[in-house]
Order: sequence, then structure tokens, then C-alpha cells
Amino acid sequence: MEYGNWIKRIVLLSVFLLPGMAVAVESAPSAGTVSKMSGDNVAEARQVDGKARKLAVGDAVYSGEHIWTDKSTSVHIQFADESRFALGPNTEFVIDKFKYTKGAEDDAFHSRIVKGVFRFVSGLIAHGKGRDMQVRARVATIGIRGTQVEGEVTDRQEVDGKTVDASAKIVLMEPEEEGKQTSIIVSNEFGSVVIDKPGYGTEIPDEKSPPSPVRKMQLRTVENVLRALRSSVRQSGTARPRMP
Repeated sequence: MEYGNWIKRIVLLSVFLLPGMAVAVESAPSAGTVSKMSGDNVAEARQVDGKARKLAVGDAVYSGEHIWTDKSTSVHIQFADESRFALGPNTEFVIDKFKYTKGAEDDAFHSRIVKGVFRFVSGLIAHGKGRDMQVRARVATIGIRGTQVEGEVTDRQEVDGKTVDASAKIVLMEPEEEGKQTSIIVSNEFGSVVIDKPGYGTEIPDEKSPPSPVRKMQLRTVENVLRALRSSVRQSGTARPRMP
């Protein structure tokens, strides 16, 4: 009888846990934390299983989550490896993969900016043994070598009955440590460029073009948002980026 009771308990426990499998993402170690929100404080994270939740300052974010901001909200995320992302309004960001075990060769941080305005400061993974940090910006991939980057990504859209391709503008910013060398590689299937001078960048005008030749960049159309993002990054960290 005693043995049978234990079997029943195990079966009941298993059945009880099955509905809870949807929270598997949240039971895993977090990738980072929401460090700041501004505006109307409306942002959402959607897990792999499709379950959505509203974000607030102090909330954890996880590998595999999609994060959205509304038209008047900016979100700042501090990751476990000290990387920092600032997402402007109407931005969609995906944490494709985050694995950090303090210097392991297989540490990795892969993310995507589907659309919107962004700024990031790379952390320890970009400086580690594998240097496996990549940020996809819809029409190109940014290979990181320890740096600060900002830019804008537009999603594919319909305008007057015609399909307008996605596009991206990417700018290398001043490193946090004065005098430190910094660079990024921006590439897609059509070509690649190396940007190693702060204030310079590239533009990918559509889904069928290579990154443009490197040039001095002025993102006038999103400058107000970027200025706010830079200001809040300085407040939440030690960065003192300078625009050329």
C-alpha cells in the first residue's frame, strides 16, 4: 500500500506540473533586467510559448523573448554580462540567444532589432574568448568587437499599395574608455564594411543592397530620440558618448 501511495503521488505531481510548463522561460536564469522606462511605461515581452506580459522597471527578461515598446515608451535593459540596450518608441527587439557563464568559451549573445531606434553598449561577452556577440538589424548583421552602436531599423511595409523594403542605418559611437580601439563589421549576403571610426557608419537602403561605403553619419530623422537614449544611458551607466 505504501509503495502504491508513492506511485499515486508521483503521478498526481506530474499532472499538476504539466500546465506549468509554460513558465519554463521564467524559471530559467534571466538574461537581464529592465533598468529604466520612460514615457507611458507601456512595453511588453512575449515568451516562446506566445504568453505575453507587461514589463516594469526591475523585471527580468529572458533568452527567447520578444520585447515591444509602444509609440511613447523607451526601455533600457541591463544584461548579465554588463551589455546595455536602450530601445526607443515603436521598437521591436528579440533576444535570440543569451548564455553567460563568466568567461566560458561558449558564452553567446545573439539579438535582433526588427524595427525601431536603438542604442547598445557591448559587455563582457564581446570581450570574451569567443567574442560571440551579434546584433541583427533586419537587413544586416552587426559583428561586435567591444563598442557602442546606435541606429534605426525600418520594417517592410505597404505604402500606397506598394511594398517598401526594410532598411537600416548604423553608426559607431565613441567607446566608454577613452582611447580604446573599437570597431564593428556590418554585413549581409551582398557585402560587408568595417567601421572603426566613431561617428561614422553605413546605410542599407533595402533588402537587396550591400551596406553603403562608410561615411560620417547624421541621423537627423531620429536625433531627438537618440539624444534621449544617450542621456538615459549616461544616467544608468558610465558612458559618455560624444557625437561628432
